[in-house]
Amino acid sequence: MNKAFLNIWNLLKSQYFWLIIILLLALAARLYKIDSPIADWHSWRQADTAAVTRNFVKMGFNPFITYYDDMSGVSEIPVVNPNRFRFVEFPIYNIVTYPIYLFFGIEDKYSRLVSVIFSLGSIVFLYLICKRYFGAKVSLLTALIYALLPFNIFFSRTTLPEPTFLFFALGMMYFVDKWIWEGKGVWGSLGFLFTAIAFLIKPWAIFFTPPLIYSLLSRFRLAIPKKFFLLALALLPFIVWRLWILQQPEGIPASGWLMNGDHIRFRPAFWWWLISERIGREILGATGLVLFVIGLLIRSKKGYFMHIWLLSSFLYFAIFATGNIRHNYYQYIFVPIAAVFLTQGFINLLLGVREFIPRIWTVSLALLLLPLSFYFSWTQVKGFYQINNPVIIEAGKKADQILPKEAIVVAPYNGDTAFLYQTNRPGWPVSALPLPELVADYGVTHYVSTTRDDKTNWVLRHFSVLEDNPKFVVADLTKITKPFNDDPEP
Repeated sequence: MNKAFLNIWNLLKSQYFWLIIILLLALAARLYKIDSPIADWHSWRQADTAAVTRNFVKMGFNPFITYYDDMSGVSEIPVVNPNRFRFVEFPIYNIVTYPIYLFFGIEDKYSRLVSVIFSLGSIVFLYLICKRYFGAKVSLLTALIYALLPFNIFFSRTTLPEPTFLFFALGMMYFVDKWIWEGKGVWGSLGFLFTAIAFLIKPWAIFFTPPLIYSLLSRFRLAIPKKFFLLALALLPFIVWRLWILQQPEGIPASGWLMNGDHIRFRPAFWWWLISERIGREILGATGLVLFVIGLLIRSKKGYFMHIWLLSSFLYFAIFATGNIRHNYYQYIFVPIAAVFLTQGFINLLLGVREFIPRIWTVSLALLLLPLSFYFSWTQVKGFYQINNPVIIEAGKKADQILPKEAIVVAPYNGDTAFLYQTNRPGWPVSALPLPELVADYGVTHYVSTTRDDKTNWVLRHFSVLEDNPKFVVADLTKITKPFNDDPEP
C-alpha cells in the first residue's frame, strides 16, 4: 500500500505527467467541431491549402509541382492560371496529410487533425523553451495557458500551414538555443533540420532568430564559434525552392500588398486593429492584455531572451502591417510569446507587490483576471467556428454528385474559393470573363450558383439547367438552349 502510494506521489510530482495532462486537455479542446466542413473563418485560405492535398490524390503526388482548384489569376502579374499552379510554402503540411488521405479517404477532418498534432508539438516545444528560463512549474503553467487560449485552439485545428510552421519554428528555437548553451552536436543537427524546414514553410521564420542571436552573444560575446555560422546553410533549401517556383509566376499569389499595401502602418487604425481588436479582444481578452503588460514590465532574472522574442514579433507586425490587419491568422505565430508574458503577469500578481498593494489583493486580482481573459477571448472566437453560408456546402455536394469528374465549373462567390472547393472541381470562383469566353478559351463546362442575381438568371434563360431549386442552380454551359445575341450577358 505504501509503495503504491509512493508511486502515485512520484507520478504527481513528475513534470512530464502534468505535461501529458496538458496535452490531453489541449487535444480534447481541439476536437471541438473537428469534422466541420471548410466553410468557417478564413475558409478561402483553408480551402486553397486543403485543395493542394486533395489534388495530390487526384492528380498524382509531386511536392515540387502543387495544384489547387482556382484557375483565375491571383498573382502579381495580371494573367490567369489555367494550370492551377499553387506555389507558396513548400507543402510539408500537405505531404504529411497525403498518406492519411490515401488510407482513410479525403475528408476535411483529417487535415484538421494533422494541424492539431503539430499544435500539440508546439505546446511541448514552448514548455521546453520556457523551462530553461523559468523552471518546470512556471513553464507548465505557460504551456497550459497557451494550450487553452481560445484563439490558439481555433487556429490550431484549421487547414492552414501555420500550425506546421510554428511547430518547426519553435523546434528551431529550442534545438539551436540548446546547442548554443550545451554544445552537443546532436542539438546542432536537429537545429539545422528544423531551421531548414521552418524557412521552407514560411520565410518569416527569420523573426524567430533574434532571440537565438541574443543567446549567441550572451554565451560567446563577439567570439562566436565558426560552427554556428553553418546554420546559414539551412537557408539553401528555401532559396532553391523560391528560385524553382519563379519559373511559374502565375502560380505565386500576390504578396507585395502584405507589407503596407493600404498605407496603414503606424496609423491610428493600425494600433486600434492590432492592440484593441486582435490582441486585446481575440487573442488575450481585455484582462489578459492587462496581465500581459504586467508580465512585460517585470525584469527577468535570466536575461532578455523572451523580450527579444517579443520585440521581433513586433517587427513582424510592423513589416507585414497590412497582412496582420486584414488577416488575424497572421497573429497565430505571436501567441506563444503572448502566453509567456501573460503567465509572467499572472505569477507576479500571485507573488504580490508588497511595497504598494497587500498580497491578498494582488492574488485576488490575478485569480479574477486570468479566467476572464479566457472568457472574453471565447466570446470573440466562438463565431469563427460558425458556417456562415451552409448553402455552399449543400450546393457543392449536389454538384459533386451530378457533374462529370472532368467538369470545370464557375462557382461565383466574390472570388472566395471556399464554394469552388465544395464542388470538388477546378474552375473559377468569380465570373472574371464573359461565360462564352470562359467556355471557349478555358474549357469551362458548368455554372453553379447560390444567388439569383442577373448573371444566374441569364444563365437559366440560355443554358441547359441540371438543378434548379430555391437554394442553388447548376447549369451546363456546353448546351445552349436559346441564342443570346439579343440578350447580352450582364
